[in-house]
Amino acid sequence: MPEVEEWMFPRGGGLQVYEGAERAGNCSFTLAVSDIDEHLRKLESMSVEVGARTNNERVRTVMVRDLDGNSIALAKAMDPSLAR
Repeated sequence: MPEVEEWMFPRGGGLQVYEGAERAGNCSFTLAVSDIDEHLRKLESMSVEVGARTNNERVRTVMVRDLDGNSIALAKAMDPSLAR
């Protein structure tokens, strides 16, 4: 489909992004990362505004909004067995 981009990840899973202006600003997704601090440094070096941060015994999260207002969460499971 010409309005779709798709990526498959080596460790499993994939991501599809659909072009659809009528849905812009109403979407969200979560990226599981192994080193959230490294990603925070990269975002800050690119002057990306970082929103709410959550830290608890299960997960650390950082929220970011893209230019269309979509929510992006970076999440790191504190217990490695939960990061599947």
